[in-house]
Amino acid sequence: MEDTKSKNKVFLVSEITKIVKTILTEEDILKNIWIRGEVSNLSFSSSGHIYFSLKDDNSILKCIFLSFNSNRYKGKKLQNGMEIQVNGGITVYEAGGYYNFNVTKVEEIGQGEILQKIENLKNKLDKMGIFNPAHKKPIPKFPKTLGIATSQTGAALHDIIKIAKERFPNINILIAPCLVQGVDAPNSIARAILELNNPEWQVDVIIAGRGGGSFEDLIAFHDEIVVMAFYNSVVPIISAVGHEVDRVLSDLSADIAAPTPTAAAKLAIPDISEVDNYIEDMERRFLHALNSKINLLQEKIISFTNKRIFQEPKSILIERYQRADEVLNRIYLLGKNYLSHKKSELQKFESIDFFIQTGLTKFVGVFNVVAERIENFSPLSTLSRGYSVTRTLKKEVVSSTKKILVGDELEVILHEGIIQVEVKKINDKNSG
Repeated sequence: MEDTKSKNKVFLVSEITKIVKTILTEEDILKNIWIRGEVSNLSFSSSGHIYFSLKDDNSILKCIFLSFNSNRYKGKKLQNGMEIQVNGGITVYEAGGYYNFNVTKVEEIGQGEILQKIENLKNKLDKMGIFNPAHKKPIPKFPKTLGIATSQTGAALHDIIKIAKERFPNINILIAPCLVQGVDAPNSIARAILELNNPEWQVDVIIAGRGGGSFEDLIAFHDEIVVMAFYNSVVPIISAVGHEVDRVLSDLSADIAAPTPTAAAKLAIPDISEVDNYIEDMERRFLHALNSKINLLQEKIISFTNKRIFQEPKSILIERYQRADEVLNRIYLLGKNYLSHKKSELQKFESIDFFIQTGLTKFVGVFNVVAERIENFSPLSTLSRGYSVTRTLKKEVVSSTKKILVGDELEVILHEGIIQVEVKKINDKNSG
């Protein structure tokens, strides 16, 4: 009988651990997930890694927050007993023979809901065109007055003023102090931006923001009131909220966004040394262009003065006189030829009376012959010889007895006058 033990493979501990690791790490359901719990067994390593456990009423899950992820965390410092939710995936530590959760992101409880509200507001404002690049105004190159809307006690104000004065000592700075965190911060920031837009202050560019901080510290710059204040600013405005990863919504509605207040000051204020260099370069270019223009004009002047008109100015008058004489001679000849031509045409009509008289005599003779013929064939001529024309009262000529009846009234046209008669008797042409 074959030994059953030979049919069953015997695994090493490390082999089993690898199999378990493969199964756990390849499951999609265990990747990129969120887990909620209470922090316990918290410890910080010198390398920057953070180790802790998440627990609920029934279980404990070991977690590791590696330094390249934990360095981006800007929330409240983790403490035992703190309620959080973490994002990441399951991994297996083979040497220890246990699984843990590799954390990539940490949020305090409730932060996820806030992020969703921010995302919803972002989508709403984007559809309204609040973030449209076409609305953004250019930052002036040489502002005279800089407006700052930030906390008067924060480091951001000191950094902006320091950089602005270093870059352009003569810059005017107008400060509108405001709260930058807390419940009242959104209205305070909006009022400060509105005040800096007052034409009385003649502000050329505005920097509004604060230094870095946790997610909760920056929440005011996600508020719709603040976002719309940036959007509605007539004066070009720079959003300067110190953050490393996620952008606040005010960055999207501002004319330009800077990662820090210091960077914003460098965007808003020109460097006086760069301006000086630019002016010097422009001066050199201007002088070069001016000298080139002067040289060109000098060459043109020399070229003009060498022309005959400047050497012998009377020569041009002589030529003009000669041309004028030629024109006058041509006009005289043309007028003389025109008059001669018209005179010859008039001579053709000197014998016009003779031609007219001859033509009229000829036409009168023809007219008399035609008139005589018309007279001979005229009905009136016929009537003068004793004939008459008989018509009905309807002016119809009677040419046959068949067209009339006894009792009809007729009119007889004579050479002189018309008589009316009544038919008493009709005889046809065949009767005696």
